[in-house]
Amino acid sequence: MSASRSNLKTSLPSAHAASTQMSQNMRRASPKRNVSRQQKGPPTKPDADPRHLAIALHHAHRIQAQKDTESLILSRILELVTFPSSPSADPASPSPEDARAFKSALIPFQPADYDNLIQERNIEGLCGYGLCPREHRKDDSRGTYRITWGAKGSGPGGRGREMNIVPREKLEMWCSDECAERALYIRVQLAEEPVWERRADDARGKNLLLLEEGRARTQRGKGKAATVEKVTGQLGNLHMTGTPGSSDLTSDMSNLSVHDGSHSHELALERGDANPALRAGRVDVQIQENDNIPYEHVAAPEMRPGDDKGGSIEGYVPQEF
Repeated sequence: MSASRSNLKTSLPSAHAASTQMSQNMRRASPKRNVSRQQKGPPTKPDADPRHLAIALHHAHRIQAQKDTESLILSRILELVTFPSSPSADPASPSPEDARAFKSALIPFQPADYDNLIQERNIEGLCGYGLCPREHRKDDSRGTYRITWGAKGSGPGGRGREMNIVPREKLEMWCSDECAERALYIRVQLAEEPVWERRADDARGKNLLLLEEGRARTQRGKGKAATVEKVTGQLGNLHMTGTPGSSDLTSDMSNLSVHDGSHSHELALERGDANPALRAGRVDVQIQENDNIPYEHVAAPEMRPGDDKGGSIEGYVPQEF
């Protein structure tokens, strides 16, 4: 962390300190109440139901876990406000240490917590992307919305330029459209459920990828697919005659036949054809295709009575009135 960012403009440090001081005071005060109760004597009420006590402890531990998680997220927001470690860092290629610490700090975050981080960085005058050291945009002109234009060929059908109407405060969150894309790429990977409701084997939010890492993985996948297609094409171009010893292999394959005399007798025994006793009652069936009828013997259709009036409908001939 740089020395120039030691005094933060955000109100989070004071809120965090107040929350920590309050929890410490409550912990200090709890033994005194127990001592005072012990001095007064045993309670007059009957003992509590153990089942009710277990349920109360379960909810108390759950509430305490939520408070601890919120305090942890608050501390990490304060830490990420000062990122990156170098004021001249490149958000497109951050240092491995900053990238690792950034992704590790975001594991318990929800999208709402990530939005709070962006807001706190904007209060400090920084770009909302946690690995960008530059200042965010500042638009002093009037108006609530701004018109943004996409790259050439981004319009409908790949023609012209895409036009979008964006609120001004959305544009002022980032230093550039590239950092906005990097930040939103991280946001969509965060889990919607709070960390105390997630399963232990839930991998959402644990394997975060930066935008450049995701693009590099996609390019590697496309390269593997292209390599597979290339190898498949090369296998399709292989021929038997061009390989050493292919003439012998071709002759051996030509000698293969489904009519193998050595095993025909065994096959006949299996079917029962070799034993004359098993052929009793069988009839030799020969299947033969019918001869085609020449076209000159085909008679043309002739008109039938009633066909000039439309014919019959299921045997009924309509009568004219």
